Amino acid sequence: MMIITSLITEYNPFHNGHIHHIEASRRLTGADVVIAIMSGSFTQRGEIAVTDKFTRAEAAIRHVDLVVELPLLNAISFADDFAMGGVHIAELLGSDHIVFGSESGDINALKEVHSKLKDSDIKSRMETYMKKGYSYPRAINASIRSDLFGGANNTLGLAYIRAIEELESDIVPLTIPRLGNRYSETTLSQSRFSSATSLREALREGRVEEASQYMPRELAGIINAAGPLSNEDLFATLKLLIQRSSAEDLRRIYMMTEGIEHRLLAKIRNHHSYSAFIGSVKTKRYTWTRLNRLMLYILLGITQSRMEGHVMKDAVRVLAMNRTGQSFLKTLPEDLPIITNVNSTNRHHVEDEIMATDIHNIFSGSQRNDYNTPVIIAD
Repeated sequence: MMIITSLITEYNPFHNGHIHHIEASRRLTGADVVIAIMSGSFTQRGEIAVTDKFTRAEAAIRHVDLVVELPLLNAISFADDFAMGGVHIAELLGSDHIVFGSESGDINALKEVHSKLKDSDIKSRMETYMKKGYSYPRAINASIRSDLFGGANNTLGLAYIRAIEELESDIVPLTIPRLGNRYSETTLSQSRFSSATSLREALREGRVEEASQYMPRELAGIINAAGPLSNEDLFATLKLLIQRSSAEDLRRIYMMTEGIEHRLLAKIRNHHSYSAFIGSVKTKRYTWTRLNRLMLYILLGITQSRMEGHVMKDAVRVLAMNRTGQSFLKTLPEDLPIITNVNSTNRHHVEDEIMATDIHNIFSGSQRNDYNTPVIIAD
């Protein structure tokens, strides 16, 4: 039997740390097929992807066997929703393992934390700390009286373990240590690996040669030529959408809670950049990441009712594959919709992803969309 290993990813942008993750995961599991379940046009931290999903899939397929798209509403949500979407796709594809990078690098330690967080007293303490404005990792540390837990990748790792349990899946979660500088670090690392955040910053500043030390040189050049995107590029559109809206209109948007709509309306006309606007709205309770996501929900028109009605679909959107991935797809159940080229008969499975790609193209100027870009096949 084939061993199938899935990686839940963003590749924003694809870099040397991701190559290490792929190679280490293949060795760890003895995988015959490695699948990247990748966010499309927008990311979990509430940011527009630095370049389009097709370019990122092209870079990744040189190292994995299959790249499939993580559904939009999972890709731009909180850790638990993000993980649930990824694990669901991994389950549809018959995955044996999910391997993720973590600051811990210790799957047993993460499972132990997961187990402790089910305790009612710890849950209660967590809620108290979160109400005080603690970040999720800090609230975990305080609740379990430890300073060992922290980091965005640990948080996602816990979410993967939780999603596997909730879906009653037989997938085995595994982790490898995350290498290089911190996920949120904006300056390039002195080691072999540097964070995606630092690489995006370098590319936006035109430091292509420096960025190329930590990522495929060709990809760095492509992103530089196209113009790397950031949420600053969204500001004029967001300003229009917010200023034309009433407080009642904004209240329909997903996660528009506790009267934050009034704060947005009061602040928006006074600022001329995304960073200045978000900085003025930010509070202990409304972190930068949470506000970034909220801005995406406004941009994409994602309402509370729409998110509440979201049901994960039993369909897989394929972006890229090599010959191994192509052969693997032929082994899947015939009744599982595998979408390689979008058309009128299958578009209902991926309407959100089509919309997100079209909106990404407005800001990037790219002409590649879900209709005119066939699945990428690598040798």
